[in-house]
Amino acid sequence: MTPLQALDTNEIKVSHPQPWFAQTLTSIDGVNLRYRVIRDTVASFHVHDDSPECFLVLSGEVVVDTEAGPVTLTPGMFYRVEPGMSHRSRVVGEACLLVMDKMP
Repeated sequence: MTPLQALDTNEIKVSHPQPWFAQTLTSIDGVNLRYRVIRDTVASFHVHDDSPECFLVLSGEVVVDTEAGPVTLTPGMFYRVEPGMSHRSRVVGEACLLVMDKMP
């Protein structure tokens, strides 16, 4: 994969109006860094057995539902979901975030 040299996130938000958009920015040793725009979406509960999933919210509000209860993330907040923990994300309105994971 060729890493992007520059990315205008404002252009992505305008040109991709669907409820869930993800673009892999780069991958380092199998760990992906993805830029996501999520609009009015509730993801399904799922588990990553072998690796964590990390969220850094850039704008909007993301609720991560976990076995331990919901965690509300606002801009600047970072959250790590441990391997084996069932979780999902929920967004009302629009949120932009960076996600790190080992999913293909």
